[in-house]
Amino acid sequence: MSADTSHDDPEPPPEERKTVLFCPDCGYESPVTGDWETVTAGAERLLVCVDCGWVVDRRLRRRGL
Repeated sequence: MSADTSHDDPEPPPEERKTVLFCPDCGYESPVTGDWETVTAGAERLLVCVDCGWVVDRRLRRRGL
């Protein structure tokens, strides 16, 4: 008896798909380096949706920047 090595998993997403952000509020999508509004708030860098104003990413800024 042989082991079944087939998988029903879907194909992994294309590389460019991995760098796309989606706005959970309105569904807008754009690459991470796309046209999101970048806002600095204290020690944080925010990526804000250009369509609805929702904060889609919030990261601490690196020191010295």
